[in-house]
Amino acid sequence: MISSLKITVLVENTAGGRGLLGEHGVSFLIETNNSRILFDTGQGMTLIHNAEVLGISLNNLDAIALSHGHYDHSGGLPHLLPLCQNTDLYLHPDATQSKYSPRGDIGFSLDEATLKSSFRRVIKTEKPTKIIEGVYLTGTIPRNHPLEDTGDSFWHDKKHHDVDLILDDQALYLDTEKGLVVVLGCAHAGVINTFDYISQITHQQEIFAVIGGMHLLLASRERIMATVATLKKYRIQLLGANHCTGLGAIVLLWQELKSIDCRDCRVGTILAINN
Repeated sequence: MISSLKITVLVENTAGGRGLLGEHGVSFLIETNNSRILFDTGQGMTLIHNAEVLGISLNNLDAIALSHGHYDHSGGLPHLLPLCQNTDLYLHPDATQSKYSPRGDIGFSLDEATLKSSFRRVIKTEKPTKIIEGVYLTGTIPRNHPLEDTGDSFWHDKKHHDVDLILDDQALYLDTEKGLVVVLGCAHAGVINTFDYISQITHQQEIFAVIGGMHLLLASRERIMATVATLKKYRIQLLGANHCTGLGAIVLLWQELKSIDCRDCRVGTILAINN
């Protein structure tokens, strides 16, 4: 169980300090008592810059974990390769599949051979996987809730014939002395599905905090309100929705969750959770 946790937002759509840059994407540096883990890497245009401005070294991280293979979460990985000889990479086996949206190619840019030669280990995470004690990835999240879809249109091919359900979408969760802390990339599997699965895995009925993208930008009010009900159900105490959640959805979440500590999670934001 983790007694000290610090999460720093290194990449996000908006920046919150002088010299910091925003881009569409996310990256979180997760520091526990004795580990440094990077969850997602943004597109790659701002990660190294923002880390330098914040005085953060990305050399020899204990692990890098990817929520899924889209460019705005995996695009920074090539820039980290020279720093990762002693770093493990965790990603879902489907993360490297071809990925397209109406905007074109949005997929992974590195091949398997490059990954294997650049990292200490490459660990595929189709099932729930422990990174270190207290830090875990969900692997594939079951899709059960009728209101939740991937949040947009996605395919595996240029001609848009092979629909991509983004089965590689996974969340990171931490078992802390304050309770479970969930870090989301985009939650293409759905926030409700994600929370329900983490509860099933951990046998815990409460989640202390959640940070990251909820992909509610195009969601109906019905789906957003169902998400609100789920956050209440799991007694969330701290919410840091950002990235693809969408400003309208974030405003509605804040309005409906007045008793919760809702944070503005731009680049440079630090969430410290201590015993």
